[in-house]
Amino acid sequence: MSKQVVKNHNQTDNRADKLKLYSIGSVVILIGIILFVNILFDRIFGKALTFDFSDSNQNSISQESIDYINSLPADSHIRIVGLFSRPDNVSGTPYQYIIPLLDDYVKESNGKISVEYADLVENPGIINQLDPSNSYDLASNEGSFVIEYNGNLKIVSPLDCYTFDMDYYYSTGVYAVTNNNSEYTFTNTMNMLTSGYSCKAYIVTGLKEEGSVYLTQILNSMAIDVEELESSDNFTVPEDCDLLILNGPNVDIPEKMYVAMTDYLNNGGKMFIAVNYNIKNVGVRYTRLSHLVSQMGIVIDSSLIYENDPGYQRSGYAIDHTLTAVGRFAEFTSLPYYHGTFTRSISSYSDPAISAQSYAVLVTSDKATLVEYDDTGSLVTSDADTTGTYKAAMFAEGAGTDPAMIYVFGTTNFSSDEYISNYGLNDENIDFFRACIRDLTASKSAYSINVATKSVNDYSLDSTKTSTSLSTLIMVIFMIVIPVILIAMAVIVYAKRKNL
Repeated sequence: MSKQVVKNHNQTDNRADKLKLYSIGSVVILIGIILFVNILFDRIFGKALTFDFSDSNQNSISQESIDYINSLPADSHIRIVGLFSRPDNVSGTPYQYIIPLLDDYVKESNGKISVEYADLVENPGIINQLDPSNSYDLASNEGSFVIEYNGNLKIVSPLDCYTFDMDYYYSTGVYAVTNNNSEYTFTNTMNMLTSGYSCKAYIVTGLKEEGSVYLTQILNSMAIDVEELESSDNFTVPEDCDLLILNGPNVDIPEKMYVAMTDYLNNGGKMFIAVNYNIKNVGVRYTRLSHLVSQMGIVIDSSLIYENDPGYQRSGYAIDHTLTAVGRFAEFTSLPYYHGTFTRSISSYSDPAISAQSYAVLVTSDKATLVEYDDTGSLVTSDADTTGTYKAAMFAEGAGTDPAMIYVFGTTNFSSDEYISNYGLNDENIDFFRACIRDLTASKSAYSINVATKSVNDYSLDSTKTSTSLSTLIMVIFMIVIPVILIAMAVIVYAKRKNL
C-alpha cells in the first residue's frame, strides 16, 4: 500500500472521529440547552409560559386572586378538601371548571393552599378530622368542597360556583348555566376565612319573595355570614344581627314583624329593603312596611315610575330605564348610571319628631311621571301633569354614636336572583349594592375581591371547554416530541456522515 493511500485513510479516520465527537457533543449540548432553557424560562416567566386554552381562561386564576394569595403571610395554610374522589375525567361534570382551577391555585400559592380529595365511604374519618363537633354536617355535603383555615370552615357546593337562568329554572325546574363564578367564589370564601369575618346578616323569608341565593353568595364574599329569618307570629330580630334584609317581599309585613323591626331600628339597627312594582304586588300598599321606614323619614309609594326621557329609556321601554346616583352615592362606583326595572317610587317623609336624616340615592330624569294600577292591572291614575324627577332609592341615618341606618330601594334590580342570574356578579348594579352594604356594615365586613365573572357560551357545561388534555398534549409536543425529533436528526446526520 502506498504511503499516499495510508495517509488518505488516516485523514478519513481522523475526520470521522471528529465528526463523531461533534455529533455526540452537539446532542449533549442540545439536551443541556433544552433543560436549561426550560428551567430558566419556568423560573423567570412562570405563568407567562403556561397556556390555558379553555373558554375565557376558565382554568386559570386571575391577577386579583394571585395578589390576594401573595398578600397572605408566608406561613398561611388554606386547606381545600373535596368530599369525593377526584374524577379521572372532569369533562361534562360540574367540576370541569372547578378542579383545573383549584390546581392553578396550588401552583400559584407556593404552599399556602393545598387541595385534596376524600371519598366519604373510603375515608369517613375525614369528617371528624375537619369538623370534630359535627357543626357543619359534612356527611350531608358529599360532593362539595370544604375550605379550612385555622379551624374555621366554609362549605362550597358546585352550585355555588355558577349562576343560572332563574326564569328558565322557575319555568322548567332545570338549571341552565349562564356564568362561571368558580374563581370568584373560592377566592372570596378564602378571603372571608383569612379576614376573620365577624358580621352577621339575616334575610327575612316567608313574604312571597323569589329567593336570595345569589344575594347570599355576594354577602358571603364580603365576609358576611348569612342566615334566613322566617316570618312568623313570634318574629324577633336575633341579638347578633348586624344587618337585616328584606329582598323583594310581595306582601306587606305582619304586625308582629313591624313591632320587632321598629325596636331593632330604635336600637341602632341596620337595614336594606328592596321592593318593586310587578304583577305579583301591584295591589300591595306595603302599609306597615312603609310606616316602619317612615320613622326614618322615608315612604314606600304605591306608584310605578314611568320614564318619559328617551335618553333614559332602555330599548324604548318607559318601565325599563336608567337611574342616576346622586350626592355622595355617586362616588360609590366608577359609573354613576344604573339599571332600574318596574321601579316603585320612594319618597321623603317630613315630621319634626323624626331625628333621622334622609337622602336621595338614585333618581330618574326630570321627565318622569308616576302611574298606578289596581289588582287587575287596570290603570288607576297617571300623573302626566306632574312631570319631574322621582326617587328610586333613599338612605336614612339616625342620630347618636351608633345610629340606625337604612337603604330603601324601589327596584329589586340590585339584589334579586333573577337580575343577578341575567347580568352576573360584576354588573354595575351589583357593584353599587356591595357599596351600600359596605356603608351599612363598615366596621364589620371585609371588602370582597373583585374577581371577574367568566362567561359560559351556552347553557350547558360543554366538555369541549375543558383544556386539561389539550394542555397535556402541548406539553408533550414541546417537552418530548420536539427534543426527540432534534436528537433523531442529529443521529441521522452522524450516521450518514461518519463514513465520509
